[in-house]
Amino acid sequence: MTKLREADLYEPVRQWFESALAHRYPRCRVRAYDTSRARLSSFISQLGLQASFPECGVWDIKVDVTALITGKQNRVAFVECKTNLVTLRDVGQLLGYSLVAKPVAAVLLSTEPPSDTLRTLLAVYGRYDILVYDHENGSQMLVARWDLSRGGIIHGETLPPGGQV
Repeated sequence: MTKLREADLYEPVRQWFESALAHRYPRCRVRAYDTSRARLSSFISQLGLQASFPECGVWDIKVDVTALITGKQNRVAFVECKTNLVTLRDVGQLLGYSLVAKPVAAVLLSTEPPSDTLRTLLAVYGRYDILVYDHENGSQMLVARWDLSRGGIIHGETLPPGGQV
């Protein structure tokens, strides 16, 4: 049996994310992309959307899946995919990306549960503040477990509990 690679998650996650955000923003155009191999600034420029996302020139980040939501307001949303236990280091990676671009959604998902230390930090000690990336809007990332067979997140296993895209 071959080990699942992060890249194996990109397309099913892209499809799920696009659908979830289209429901959340029904009056907008939502497109999700595998952006794992490109700097986000370059990717948006290649699409010719710099005017829609004027700050994108400084988004020197590589996000696994990026959704571009265009309408009256233009927004981005991120997913980072993992195939191992999610650690504080993984949280820090997505937190950094999110502090730079202020997405409307930032999801850290894995086929595995969070590590014991991360789960303890969040669930036992209540340190959900480490997931906040936009204090002004109260935006925080969602740590979720990916169900390979269903092609979606396992809602009962999100941190913070009850979190949604």
